[in-house]
Amino acid sequence: MSSVPSTVNRLDEHLQKLLRQGVTLKGDEVKEANCSLQNVLLNIMQPKMKSIDETFRELYKQPHYVGSFYENLRVGRPDEYDINLELQLPMDESEVKIVTTGTTPGFAKIKVGKDFHSRTPEAVKRKIESWCVDNYLCRDKVIQWLIGIVDKVLQTVKWPRNMSVKPCTSGPAVTLKISENNKELSVDLVPVFTFGADKWPAPPLRQIKNLPGKIDTSLKWCVVPKPPREDISSKQQWRMSFYMYEKCLMNGLSNMKPVVKLMKLLRDKQNWVSLSSYYIKTLFLLEQEKQRLDDKFWNKGLGYLFMHMLGQLENYFQREEIPFFWDKRSNLIKHLKKDEIKNMRGRVTHLRKMVERALSSPGQDLSSVVNELFVIAPRREETNNQAIDPQQAEGTDWNALVENVSLGVAFVSVGVMIARRLYQN
Repeated sequence: MSSVPSTVNRLDEHLQKLLRQGVTLKGDEVKEANCSLQNVLLNIMQPKMKSIDETFRELYKQPHYVGSFYENLRVGRPDEYDINLELQLPMDESEVKIVTTGTTPGFAKIKVGKDFHSRTPEAVKRKIESWCVDNYLCRDKVIQWLIGIVDKVLQTVKWPRNMSVKPCTSGPAVTLKISENNKELSVDLVPVFTFGADKWPAPPLRQIKNLPGKIDTSLKWCVVPKPPREDISSKQQWRMSFYMYEKCLMNGLSNMKPVVKLMKLLRDKQNWVSLSSYYIKTLFLLEQEKQRLDDKFWNKGLGYLFMHMLGQLENYFQREEIPFFWDKRSNLIKHLKKDEIKNMRGRVTHLRKMVERALSSPGQDLSSVVNELFVIAPRREETNNQAIDPQQAEGTDWNALVENVSLGVAFVSVGVMIARRLYQN
């Protein structure tokens, strides 16, 4: 890959405009969504879940709002949310062992002891013991337990006329489909067990002392009931998650988050459905590690950082690997087909070269290049002074549109010919 062109700052104003028009969330939409979540989860669901299930009441500590919306990395309407339900076992942490030997990289087994806190109800002890096989917590049993609680709660709640809440199971989560005033939200409730820094997994997992920047060691990490792709039948392996640390690593870094949003918008417009938001986020965590000695790196212009990270994405596709930030033995895109990775790499290379050619031509208007890069539809009516919604632009079938216009022109031509003949006769 060539180096970033010296004239790349010409991109800055175009990318800033794009962020304002197509990426920034509307305040009223955010407020409405937050009110719906507050009402459904905190005011209604949470108290009911505690009253219905004794084990939930003993283990549940608090909700953690995670994902792109709460990290200020969201692109598009705020209609999907991830909420981790923090659970803590009623025993000293010394009774819990984090086992990574023999597990898939990035995953751990949770070995549970027998010495519960003295005030733990017997029914709660029996429930936790029922989740274990050979003293190791099983993901599926915990998920089924949470599904049962949510189902019981939803059977007892009478929602307002303008609201409905329906459950469905999705991977490691219980998904709530919330409809209020004809607007829909999707909320993933994920049961997680949290631990402090003193229970940090052993190497080769990345250690706290080796993290770039200043880190708050009072932060927690957790295990999520998600199976490894390579061993989906293994019910005792839990995905390790360090989202609190990731959020800390990405905070206060000037233009990092805006460029993450641009990369996600590019992903959406280019229809790279296999390139998940977490994979994109990982690219930036890995880059932060590379740039740890340059505390001004993320202060560079949007154009420079966007082109630099586009080049990094191209490099990772070339290697057919995006390493998991916390354990580089794990390749996040290992499961993708080689042809798919090759196609995405080819497209990234084409886009990069297209922008570089435009930047090397002083007289070229970069608006058209940015439009092609992000597949932006033209405005409806210039007089209304409003840009087309990116969600609508994404769904436009330009081939069909061209065909329809061509067909219309043909009909008009035929009509004119017939009119002329009638007039001559």
